[in-house]
Amino acid sequence: MQVGSFVPEQTDSALYAMAGDDCSLHHDLGSLTPKQQVDHSENQVLTCALQIALTGLGKKVDHVALAEAFQEAPAHAHLRHYSQMFQQMGLESVPASHWQYHPLDGFYESVSQTLPAVELLNLYMWSGSNFPLHQDQSALDMSRNVNSKLHFAQHAPVAGLPVPQTQIYAKSAIAAGDADHFFEANAAGLMMKLLGLAGSRNVFKVDSTAQCLERIEEYDDEVLVLLQRVLDTGTWQEMTVDLTITPERVEISNVRQLLFAGGKWVGNYLSPELAIADPHREMLYRVGEYARHHGYVSERGVNCGIDYFIAGDEIMITEINARWTGGLFPAQYLQRLGVDQPAVAFFDMVDCQDREALEAFQSEHLYAHGAADFSYIPMGFTPFEMEIEGSARYFVWQIVVGDFASFVEAKTRSLPEGAFPTADLILKEALK
Repeated sequence: MQVGSFVPEQTDSALYAMAGDDCSLHHDLGSLTPKQQVDHSENQVLTCALQIALTGLGKKVDHVALAEAFQEAPAHAHLRHYSQMFQQMGLESVPASHWQYHPLDGFYESVSQTLPAVELLNLYMWSGSNFPLHQDQSALDMSRNVNSKLHFAQHAPVAGLPVPQTQIYAKSAIAAGDADHFFEANAAGLMMKLLGLAGSRNVFKVDSTAQCLERIEEYDDEVLVLLQRVLDTGTWQEMTVDLTITPERVEISNVRQLLFAGGKWVGNYLSPELAIADPHREMLYRVGEYARHHGYVSERGVNCGIDYFIAGDEIMITEINARWTGGLFPAQYLQRLGVDQPAVAFFDMVDCQDREALEAFQSEHLYAHGAADFSYIPMGFTPFEMEIEGSARYFVWQIVVGDFASFVEAKTRSLPEGAFPTADLILKEALK
């Protein structure tokens, strides 16, 4: 059995096993700071939505490892509803008989005891938490390097890759005033990046040394902090792509525009109209070659996400994500379904008591079945009740195809008040 972060287009039979691996790439889960513990737990919860999405993207011969919470009511019935929707849209999908259930704590140890007879074990990334599955220290070391924001910032200029002006300091050096001059030279503030965690939980904009130190108050003095020049979003547009990397080639599989509202990432915009200019394309190929040079490659092809900014012909590379990416999932759904319209992929919240209303709304507007100016593609949901803003809620992951304003109008009309608050923000700010 081959093990790795393979591309979804593989025809081999596969077990998909993914459960919040970002933090354990760089940190010992037994010695996390309080904030890291919270962030890691939240990441594990959100990864559950990815597990559901994998049941839709997979094949009949594939298997998917799911959180055991999906066995419990009402999550299990909701899971069945999602499986039915995947089939109604025409996706092959993974059959219920190939769903495995495992506790989130000790997830991979549990998976290792129930490995099916498949050709591939498809991981989110090589990480410390899933070491019981890959048992490959060299692959783990490679993954730590290629996925490291610090490693990339240090090595990219040598490789001729354009990155924003960057400085790396230990916390003790920042406290001693070593970074003061860098803040003084960047009146608009700096981006602060730490190792570990996904979804921008370790990326912040800071305006001063004091604010920077406040962000890392709970860390020890030796923690390394990356400070990077902020790119003006009035001039620069933030984009991301997924690459497929083999020993012979680097290919661009999709491109997306990142959406922001309230200073936070809120989703991805995908459209056939998002063309990649030739100068950007050539540089993205070079980034893929850089990742391959550092050992991230497979005969079957591995997925690699690249975050970057563009302004005219100029391009700035900010991160390499040598793994599956959150944007890869919606891109694959759109490709599999043959969607040729603009689409928005995003996470949002729904009250737990509104689950049945959501199911009815999803069925009414399901892709290729509705007649409105928009259609709805479900991807996943989380099986846990979370106290958010005074009510028990859960997260839902979806794609809206077509007119997003019509979707917001329809959900406001059909769903209880408070459903999908992020959709309102996207319409109000991000799509402007």
